[in-house]
Amino acid sequence: MAVRPERVEDWFHLAPGLLSQDGWEISLARPLSTLSHCVSPWGGHLIKFAYQDITINDAPENTAGVIVRPEVRAWKHTTNPTPGSSFEVLNQLAPGDAVVKRWASWRLLRLCSVLFGDLAGHFMNYFFYDPSKQTELHQRVRRDYPERGDSACAFFDQSEPLEGILVCRPQEDPEKFLVTCILRVPEDKFANWAKIHYMMLLESGRRTAQWFLNRPGVSEMRSLDQQFYVVLAIQSFKRGMPQLPVQSPNPGDTVTRIDAGQRMGLTTWVRYHPGMAGSNKFYLSDYIQLFLENIGETAHTYNLLDSRQLVPYQCVVPREEWNRVRTRFFEAFTLQKTAYRRANGGSTAPGVHEGVEPRFLPDADLALLRERIKFAQQQPKIVVRNTFVEMDEEDDEEDDEEFKVERRNTRRPKTMSHLRVDCSVVVA
Repeated sequence: MAVRPERVEDWFHLAPGLLSQDGWEISLARPLSTLSHCVSPWGGHLIKFAYQDITINDAPENTAGVIVRPEVRAWKHTTNPTPGSSFEVLNQLAPGDAVVKRWASWRLLRLCSVLFGDLAGHFMNYFFYDPSKQTELHQRVRRDYPERGDSACAFFDQSEPLEGILVCRPQEDPEKFLVTCILRVPEDKFANWAKIHYMMLLESGRRTAQWFLNRPGVSEMRSLDQQFYVVLAIQSFKRGMPQLPVQSPNPGDTVTRIDAGQRMGLTTWVRYHPGMAGSNKFYLSDYIQLFLENIGETAHTYNLLDSRQLVPYQCVVPREEWNRVRTRFFEAFTLQKTAYRRANGGSTAPGVHEGVEPRFLPDADLALLRERIKFAQQQPKIVVRNTFVEMDEEDDEEDDEEFKVERRNTRRPKTMSHLRVDCSVVVA
């Protein structure tokens, strides 16, 4: 059995046809809404709600920002609570990656509890129904994945059989989106007896999706989300690692002393090395954090942004924290330049710039996903008819272009996923 997914990328690796209809059994299809299900690759059952033409009012120009990061949602609930729901960040791991405590009273959840819940155990009350106490979830937001312009959020609970994913994909109309929500239930079965109620469930899900993406205050949250972090970058340290202020250097450190630092009490400097932060590679996030600590300031620094790895010479800092420490940081960093020139000679020294565009390391996950899809495409389709086995040899070369997941215009038509993998077995 496969390991359960904990990231958006994991979902697409385990089920490459996640957003297509290949491999899914459709239980109810309406012109713009579909309810389908399939066996989960890691056990249990997957239930998929897919909705086309979901209108998002004042949708952001960068559609990858449609889903708000959990830390921004928590800020909004703190400043302007929404009746009938609560949202709190318990542990912030990285931008867009947090353990949260939430409670919501939605009619959709109560309906799902009847159709898909485990009536014999506590699962129904925990997963679907309104719990008597708030529940904890780990949420991870990913942007521009699996295609540019996509916005996705995976959620799971480490102690309970609970995981799901929400994906928003732009369509041709600037305010229309394809919204897909997939939930896993632990039982490997589907409530066929309840099909008469699926129309009510599907319509309730559509109304919930429409409300959730246009709920009061969400436009303000999206605007805040765009400015919630500051991206920092360092450059010009080809003559060695930057300097670090210290009060008591360790034995063996090469010490540089500068009189210019007397006013701030920063006269003693040593060359930074990654081991000071417990790492074997240079990451700007480690250096900035240690630098701030050594000048008596604190701030959270990250080398990840929305589940993507930044290049080592960049990091992100919450804007509110950065505004608090930036003046003192730049005053001290000017002394760093003096110490660097003193230690190395010459006129060049490292500089830190703020508000730069983020740059990411090559996405190995995306390359792996592309290879898995390509491999699956090359497998012949097997059709079983009575006692005969037929091999489908239809030419799929024209699909190669469709399966590309390169950077592309965010406003292209996207009413169907391009991650289609057809390895189904049809029994006549």
